[in-house]
Parts: sequence; C-alpha cells; structure tokens
Amino acid sequence: MLGKPENQSKIAMKKLFEFTLSKTAKETVKETSKNEKGESVVTETEVEKTKMQQVFLRKPNRSLYDEAELFYGVKLSEGIKAGLLTRALLAKRFSNDGGVLSEDEKGRYADLYLKLYESQLDIDRLNGLAGGEKTDKSAETLDGLMRESADIRRELTDFEMAQSSLFEQTAENRARNKTILWWMLSLSYLEGEDGESEIVFAGDSFEEKLDAYDELEDSDEEFDVELLRKLVYYVSFWYVGKINTQEEFEKLVSENAGIEQAVGEAVHKEMIEEELKGEEETQKEESDAKADTKDKSPQKEGKKAEKKTEAKGNAGGGEPEEQS
Repeated sequence: MLGKPENQSKIAMKKLFEFTLSKTAKETVKETSKNEKGESVVTETEVEKTKMQQVFLRKPNRSLYDEAELFYGVKLSEGIKAGLLTRALLAKRFSNDGGVLSEDEKGRYADLYLKLYESQLDIDRLNGLAGGEKTDKSAETLDGLMRESADIRRELTDFEMAQSSLFEQTAENRARNKTILWWMLSLSYLEGEDGESEIVFAGDSFEEKLDAYDELEDSDEEFDVELLRKLVYYVSFWYVGKINTQEEFEKLVSENAGIEQAVGEAVHKEMIEEELKGEEETQKEESDAKADTKDKSPQKEGKKAEKKTEAKGNAGGGEPEEQS
C-alpha cells in the first residue's frame, strides 16, 4: 500500500500555496409568516449562493518525500517490466541507428542555423546604421529580415520539439507523470470557514484516492472542473520547477496566466492516457497469466504425458508395457 493514510485531514498544517475559487451552492432559506388565522407558517425556499472556497497545497514533510521516492521507484520498475526503455537505452539506440535525425534532416537543421546566424548579422548591421544612413529601403529590408528570422526560429523549435517528443515514451517519463498525480492526490486540501482542513481526495491508499479523483473528474460542476485544472497545473510546476513559497507561486501565476489552462489540460490528458495504458498492461498481464495456467493444467499435462508414452511405444515397435 503506497498511499499515505489520511488521519490528519481535519488538523492544521503548513501550507505550500493557497488560492481561492468561487463555488455556487444551494441553500435552504426559511421564512416565517402568518396566515389568515394568525398562525405562524414556515416557508422554505431553495436559493443559490456564491461563496469563496479556500484551497491549498500542504507543505510536504520528510515522510511524504520518502513515500514519493518509493512510489517513483516502483512505477519506474513497472514501466521497464512492461517493455518501456529508459532514457539512456533509448538514446543509445538512436545513436546506434545514426541519431535522431536523418541525413537530410541534419543538413536542413544545419542550414537553418547558418541562415539564422547570417540573418542576425544583417539585422545587427542595419540596426547599427546612423540616423542619416537609414532609408525606407533599409527599413523595409530590416522588416523582412526580422520576419525571416522569426520563421527560422519557429522551424528550429519544431525540429527540437520533434526530437524531445521521441523521449516521451520512456520508463522515466511514465514514472514522473504517475508521481505528479500521486503528489496532487496527497497535497490537495480544502479549508472550511471554521479553519478546519479537509483533503480533496480522501482515501487510505493511492488506489482509493484515485477513485476519488475519478469521481471528481466525472462531475459536471464548474467548481470541480476548475479545481482539478488548477491543482494539476500548480502541482506540475511545483514538481518540475521546485517552487516552494507563496510568493514564487504568485509570480508563476502572473507570468503564465495565458498558458495555465493549456498546460493543465495537456498534463491532465497525459495522466489519463497513462492510466489507460496502465489498465491495458494489467489486463494483458492477467490474460497472459491465465493462458499460462491453462497450458500447465493437470489435464493438459496428463495428455502430454500420454502422447509421449504412445510415441515411445510406437518407436519401439510395440505397445508400452502395463505397470503392475
């Protein structure tokens, strides 16, 4: 059991980062009035109210770091056992095959870098012209060079992304994604108005917490969708970027406000794909195990023995002797 028992979901703890989300909830409002007979009548009306929900990531302690390290090691071993290559082995295979890029791609890549270098030299030269030397033609040439330089950079970026994508399906990447999910399930808390804390994904093991995650993911509530997206985003950047204070998180949010949703959705999609792959691998292993058990059943083993005995008898030119 790799998940950490959560017996402390209602106690105060150190916070890594906290933020607020608006949450719409239905409340019953009671109104007391008097009827014609002068009797008190209570009328209940259901109304929607919006309130701010405090969410926070708890600060990990030594125990959580130890469990996360063990979890990563287990998932790494599972990936290798399932047939995924490590980064080192994959790099060696690419190297033995002549590298990631083909000869044509290598030539194109080198040409792009040379063009970028020459374009940058021309841009620097035109920018260095004195005021009297600048003309409409030089300004037009500079504008064209800037556009060309931007196009070259984009193509180079595509080359580099294509190379890095080849290393995505490795045992380390799978273990990393699983560990990010483990951290999210372990660090996410809601804080009530009374100051008490309650873990978002309840459960005593990773599998139980994952069930709580699946339930939340299936929800159509806007609050639940936004909560998951932000938790995936913040925990991913914390894990990769090693940011550890409220100020660092706030700076991250302000600098990357435009890409938050895209990153959150991308990581979330990757996690789902990894879960599906894991389920397929488990089903395949169970199927293979059942097939092996059938092949080694006593009936089949007995039939194999009978066939061997018959073969030996025929080879000897007579029937096998009866055993007393």
